[in-house]
Amino acid sequence: MELLVNQMRSFFATIAIGMVVGFTYDYYRVTRGVLRLKSAGVFVGDIIFWVVTTIAVFLMLLWGNWGEMRLYVLLGLGLGALLYFHFISKSVRKLVSIKFYILNKVWEIFVKAVQFTWKVITYPFRLCVLIIIYPFNLAGDLFKKAVARLKSLFYRLLGRRLEMGITGIKKKLARLAFWKKNRE
Repeated sequence: MELLVNQMRSFFATIAIGMVVGFTYDYYRVTRGVLRLKSAGVFVGDIIFWVVTTIAVFLMLLWGNWGEMRLYVLLGLGLGALLYFHFISKSVRKLVSIKFYILNKVWEIFVKAVQFTWKVITYPFRLCVLIIIYPFNLAGDLFKKAVARLKSLFYRLLGRRLEMGITGIKKKLARLAFWKKNRE
């Protein structure tokens, strides 16, 4: 039979384990809220959380009292979780939320710094490309305008006459084709 001191140590260890489980649940709860998981994500997350928590509690019980399951172990786990949720939970959730807020802001600053650095590094290359391409774009625009003006000039000079001539030829061909059909 164990000494009372060892049982008390095991009891306080199970209280601590219950508090750790409460902390991990609060951490998971805040993480789930930050990630805005849908119902399927919550389901998978809950399963993963409880499997990991069960394994961790089992290992901590092996370490704390050699894995013996007694009534005081269950009472200690429940009391630890109850103490945690009653006295510490709100402040821990706020701290974890602040942690995620700070991580989000640090990530945004990091992304902006990387984007700025990328722009600074690529600016000379983009400037060279613009300097090289600008004359070609200008020449292309001028060429398009010249072609458009030549088309309108060509249409004014010859286009109407060609259209009238082509229309006349089509009419004559249509009459010939019609004449052939009736003849057969």
